[in-house]
Amino acid sequence: MLARRLITVPLFVAATLLVTALLPLLLIVALVLRTLPATRGALPTLLFVCSYLWCETIGIFSAAWIYVRHRQPADFLDANYRLQGWWANALKVSAERLFRLRFEITGEAALDGQGALMLPRHASIADTVIPMVFYAIPYGIRLRYVLKNELLIDPCLDIVGNRLPNFFVDRGGEDSERARIGVARLLDGLRPDEGVLIYPEGTRFSPGKRAALRARYSDSPDLNAQLDRWEVVLPPRLGGTLAMLGNNPGRDLVFCAHAGFEGSSHFSNLINGSWVGARIRVHFWRIPFGEIPAGRDASREFLFRQWDRMQDTVRALTAGRPAPDPSVPYREPDWP
Repeated sequence: MLARRLITVPLFVAATLLVTALLPLLLIVALVLRTLPATRGALPTLLFVCSYLWCETIGIFSAAWIYVRHRQPADFLDANYRLQGWWANALKVSAERLFRLRFEITGEAALDGQGALMLPRHASIADTVIPMVFYAIPYGIRLRYVLKNELLIDPCLDIVGNRLPNFFVDRGGEDSERARIGVARLLDGLRPDEGVLIYPEGTRFSPGKRAALRARYSDSPDLNAQLDRWEVVLPPRLGGTLAMLGNNPGRDLVFCAHAGFEGSSHFSNLINGSWVGARIRVHFWRIPFGEIPAGRDASREFLFRQWDRMQDTVRALTAGRPAPDPSVPYREPDWP
């Protein structure tokens, strides 16, 4: 951990200073590139990268100040949660203004009540701010995250993320026993204003990743059936998700579907301008604890039914249609 931070922290601070010093020259280059169809998003992308680097640098020094200033455990935890919220909201506001994004949120009633277990769709690194800026901050909920180890290269996520009760999982472990135990333990001692978040897909969806899964597991009829079943979301990885459901102390589930973040899935999508003026549609729905079945097999089928609903909702949001009406009983697909 220390060895990693000795590399990443100076690297990010140096990158911030270098990009800022070169910004006048880089702006001229971006203005020229924006005249070309393939790089018409160069200017907002450059400014967003600069904003991101400054968020990181400010976050690094703020985390250091918190370490010096707050010695009481409760104060230390509170300060780090506030810093986490500032960081996420600053990135959201920067992206919203620079790329002229339009956010449309539906299903907000699902966010009322005590902290829930949240299971969002994952299509871009940018969509990770949704639970924080639309749920945790406005509703006063402290979310415990299940995050992938690769994110530790980000100094703020590394430093603050490890100070808070999160769990970083090695995706290469194929849902190892350690990962299942770590995820399950996140639910221990939850207060009413705390919740847990896991991305069931385990990674960002893309058609390429879906095709890669089919090629890698071509000899797995079960997984290929799941890939046939879900075309716009990846099959949920069951180890961590079922471990969370199995250790649920009585919390409702909140699912989050969204469309419009696909234009931020890769740097090439940002620079080609496909995300400029994007309409981001987000929909939440809540499943009361009493409707969540017990047992691994029943939980698996329940999760799959909700993932059918996730796909239907994503398709509706993508097409500009309303999300499925929660007052109408959900009609499950006739899957074998």
